[in-house]
Amino acid sequence: MARTGVTYLDIVQAAKAIKARGEEPTVDRVRAQLGTGSKSTIAPLLKRWRSESASNTDSSGLPRDLVDALKGLHQRIQEAASKQVEELQQEFLVQEKEITSQLEELRATSNQQAASIRDLEHRLSSTEAEKRRFKQSSQETQTALEKSEYQKQEALQRIAEQKVMIEEVKQENRDVREHFEHFQQRTANDRQYERDQYRSAAEQLKGQIAVLTEQLTLSERRFNEQELLYKQGQALIAEINREKQQLSEQVGVASTEAANLREQAEEQASELKDRQAEVASLREQISKLQREGSSAQKEVQLQQSALNRLELELTTTKDRLEQLANENRTLIQEKAVIQGQFSQLENSLKP
Repeated sequence: MARTGVTYLDIVQAAKAIKARGEEPTVDRVRAQLGTGSKSTIAPLLKRWRSESASNTDSSGLPRDLVDALKGLHQRIQEAASKQVEELQQEFLVQEKEITSQLEELRATSNQQAASIRDLEHRLSSTEAEKRRFKQSSQETQTALEKSEYQKQEALQRIAEQKVMIEEVKQENRDVREHFEHFQQRTANDRQYERDQYRSAAEQLKGQIAVLTEQLTLSERRFNEQELLYKQGQALIAEINREKQQLSEQVGVASTEAANLREQAEEQASELKDRQAEVASLREQISKLQREGSSAQKEVQLQQSALNRLELELTTTKDRLEQLANENRTLIQEKAVIQGQFSQLENSLKP
């Protein structure tokens, strides 16, 4: 069944009940008393009741003109009061809508920033994983480089030994020549046999020298390949550092108005400690590389430069986090002020 509207009789009963409590019937009080009805419906019916109530008032002993003037003045006052109440209510509704819209925008902005922060955290974790993989690859490359260096040193040692053997053979040859005059009586076969032995030994030595030279060339080629891999690894480190810097800037922009900035700052501080520990580990590795000799000096300088950039980036990130925490506290204070003003506005509009 459809709900029936508010009737004049309902308005009369509600107004009388309010009047019995010692209060002045208004549109809001009548509406509260009935629990239903719109202001546009209640207002004219209440005005009609007031007019009829005024006409029924005992005016004996007073001039008719005075009574009419008082009724007109009372009606104008009631109309002005009702109009002012309606204007205040409309103004309150407009302000309430504006504040609600602002709150919704703030919530939407906060949700977007929270989603952006989660995405940046995921990308940062991916970058850290890639960094760990590259670090492992760099260690493997360093191991292979050390192995190649060892093979190179071993090949050089073999070449030196072969040179000593050649000098010994040459010395033996000189000895043979010195004693050649003492063996002129030997037969031509003996001389030919000695020459064949010498040529065979010389050919063997030449073959060994060729093999060692080929091994040395191969070791140098492997060393060059390892050096190229190392340079590529350094380029990849630089690229990762640039991406990390971009991510840090995006995190700073996205975290400007985030509600959970303090929690993110604590996580960043913990991560900062981990990076500082990693920096300390890199310093120990650099010191170790510096002790290994001048062959790794360029690598140490590159890693030292990357370490300095990383320390500068960490310091900048820490300062930015402190600044964002201060901005977050300011935003919370502004929000509290707006809420206080809204509460004051509500209290001022209450009848």
